[in-house]
Amino acid sequence: SGCIGHYMVESLLENTDDKLYLLVRNPDRLKFDYEADSRIKILVGDMSRIEEYSDLLKDINVAVLAATAWGGRSETCDINVDKTLALINLLNSEVCERVIYFSTASILDRQNKLLLPANQFGHDYIRTKYQCFSQLAHQPIADKIIAVFPTLVFGGEDNKPYSHLSAGITDVTKWIGLIRWFSLDGSFHFIHARDIADVVTYLVKHPEYTPEPQNAKEGVDCLVLGNPAISVDKAIVEITNYF
Repeated sequence: SGCIGHYMVESLLENTDDKLYLLVRNPDRLKFDYEADSRIKILVGDMSRIEEYSDLLKDINVAVLAATAWGGRSETCDINVDKTLALINLLNSEVCERVIYFSTASILDRQNKLLLPANQFGHDYIRTKYQCFSQLAHQPIADKIIAVFPTLVFGGEDNKPYSHLSAGITDVTKWIGLIRWFSLDGSFHFIHARDIADVVTYLVKHPEYTPEPQNAKEGVDCLVLGNPAISVDKAIVEITNYF
């Protein structure tokens, strides 16, 4: 029901013939008419009770694991680690062709290798993402898993929720008259949620796709999703020119 989820549903409906089972806690947060397409089946529930869907999960061909908990030590460990791994192990390796697991580029260093301090010093969300990814290679269905690592995510429009980043842009741009005089030594990568959805749709339609061997980490296939790095100063210039 979040920003990326809305773009993924739209892309999958437009580009595949698949039936979509959407696990959501609150269907009222969905900004599309899920009753208008017979291919959509809404499952009102919570990852904390994922075992309730054990029968259904045995028939799932592709599982997209995008649900996450953002804060709270107990909840993040339960959802981001324990229940995510439980869901993976409820899948039938003879039926499931692909597991697309959403991690975060925040647990990677500049060479796209696992960043140990993310586990040592990261807040609850970052730390549990690190811990879950570290265990993926040890799961019975590990050869079906591909992990995606989004960088900073932009996205949102009238019929889709805005990402945390896009939602905060308004607060930044109203200060652009002052910000344009500042210079900062730093850079960042970003990606739009629609591009993430396009990548996920490709992976769904091509379960046989395997990234180059150098993209594997800890024995799991991986894709880091982002544009080339842009400096903060260049971003300030582009935003200033836009306004």
